[in-house]
Amino acid sequence: MSFVKKHTFAPVPQTVRGESIKLGADPKGKNFLYTNGKSVFIRDIENPSLATEYVGHVAQATVAKYSPSGYYIASGDAHGNVRIWDTVNEDHILKSEIRPISGKITDIAWDSESKRVIAVGEGRERFGHAFLFDSLSSVGEITGHSKVINSVSIRQQRPFRAVTASDDMTVAFSHGVPFKFNKTIRDHSNFVHSVQFSPNGDHFASAGADGKIFLYDGKTGDKIDELMDGEHAHSGGIFSLSWSPDSTQLLSSSADTTAKIWDISAKKVVSTFETGGSVENQQIGNLWQGDWLISTSLSGEFNYLDKNSGKISRRVDGHSKAITALAVSSDDTLLTGSYDGRVYGWCYGEQGDHTEATRLNGDGHANQVTSLAASATTSSFLSVGMDDTLRKGTSTEKAFDGKTVSTGALPRSLAMSKDGKLTAVATADNLQIYNTDDLKKLDQHDNLGFKPAVVDVKGDQIFVGGEDNKVRVYQRQSDGELSLKSELTNNLGNISALAVHPTEDLIAVGDSVGKIFLYDVTEAKPVIQNWVFHSGRITGLRWSPCGMFLVSGSIDTNVYVWNRTKPFKKVAIKNAHLDAVNDVAFLNKADGDDQLQVASVGQDAAVRIYSVTKPQ
Repeated sequence: MSFVKKHTFAPVPQTVRGESIKLGADPKGKNFLYTNGKSVFIRDIENPSLATEYVGHVAQATVAKYSPSGYYIASGDAHGNVRIWDTVNEDHILKSEIRPISGKITDIAWDSESKRVIAVGEGRERFGHAFLFDSLSSVGEITGHSKVINSVSIRQQRPFRAVTASDDMTVAFSHGVPFKFNKTIRDHSNFVHSVQFSPNGDHFASAGADGKIFLYDGKTGDKIDELMDGEHAHSGGIFSLSWSPDSTQLLSSSADTTAKIWDISAKKVVSTFETGGSVENQQIGNLWQGDWLISTSLSGEFNYLDKNSGKISRRVDGHSKAITALAVSSDDTLLTGSYDGRVYGWCYGEQGDHTEATRLNGDGHANQVTSLAASATTSSFLSVGMDDTLRKGTSTEKAFDGKTVSTGALPRSLAMSKDGKLTAVATADNLQIYNTDDLKKLDQHDNLGFKPAVVDVKGDQIFVGGEDNKVRVYQRQSDGELSLKSELTNNLGNISALAVHPTEDLIAVGDSVGKIFLYDVTEAKPVIQNWVFHSGRITGLRWSPCGMFLVSGSIDTNVYVWNRTKPFKKVAIKNAHLDAVNDVAFLNKADGDDQLQVASVGQDAAVRIYSVTKPQ
């Protein structure tokens, strides 16, 4: 193989206010599970930088749970499908697939024998179903609710029992196997978000939007008590419960931005974890796996809880929405911007296998980040977004520095000259030129005669790709005026990506039909026309530091690495990202004499690093 996938830096979960998220616990204690978009992410709980992605769903994935044996994972999606796949093979071979209900799957539970599965959620005829994981035949009915079921848990000892929690404000208790409705429990006064059996089967607990937690007998379903810390268990709705492995304690996560550990025998709080005061700090999911306790914020951030100190020992952050822009700083810090305006720094050059995302401090973007550019010599970077602003920051400080300029129109592309002096911004209406240091606007060109889409800069040359399939090469004069030197006209689609060669008079041009042309700028003629293997819009082009190799990314999900001196030599990284590759870059540091390091970002909100053998 001519490339190796070195790292997947996973996103955090996609969240919706007012809904809980489910984290899946690994019975072997190594990993944990959650979903984002159509993907299921499996992350190492000790080193969350290590992650793999499962991409079998065609609809948005909503929940994933390990079987107690650890050999299988069952994952559900928004269309009501449950896929059961193995954890042993890297390809995650599909064991079986079923559509147990007609709407979104909200939770999944396995029995202790890793044979039976209950899937619940939204439906028409029914809100849940119990079935055998291999033959998919029914093992009972999940009834007793009139609205969406939010949570399900199966007692891990015989006699089996199952409990379900619903928006109809009830908990249904079922006997098994086969599972059959036994009784309705009506202790809550609002939506019930979570029910969980204790590992030893003695108890189960329920929690809901009324801020209450109730404790029940695991065999009979009889109420034992209510857990209270003052008037209620929490002052906001409770979204998630997890038991300690020894069944003596319970972790609860709430919209009041706290997580609490409860002593079950004393029925009292032993630790309260404060996560912050904003809406983003609402706690909507949790996990207790061995010695690890994690509570998840509405922002998607994972809070690692230290039960001994009562403090948050670590926070793991990342993108939750599609990553739309990528830049690599001189020290191989990755800068990534996303659909929701967040920009993160990843110190890959320093940390390698332990790279974690740091959300940039300071006043960031309020809408999608459309383009990022990093200086080749310093730690400064620039970003533009759909909030119509140009912002400056420092990769070493992981912060925006407060320099913000309104572009007055939607900025579509951004480029910084290699010497760091000039910055060009192509907006939907015009071309703007700035002094990079202080972001002072030097000039603005409104009447270009075409719609600019993408821009690049080399010295005092400005390259502007348009929606009319042409690239204009301008010379910037000392008075700021632009003189048109030439037009590059061989492309067949709207120009969507540019990459000026670092040393020679060449420019790579990608278009909306997936074709890449390499032009000689002086002659205004193509020198390579056969880079035609992408089947969709080119989203990113970058040259390697040596100038020999070009990397391209496309909405066709593929990444290619090309050799400009041997145009027929290439390395293809197929299905690099689910749905689309949105940007690509080379890292400055190579893996070896014959290796290149390529970074890519995509619609799946993940960052990937590949080690690619030079195509030659």
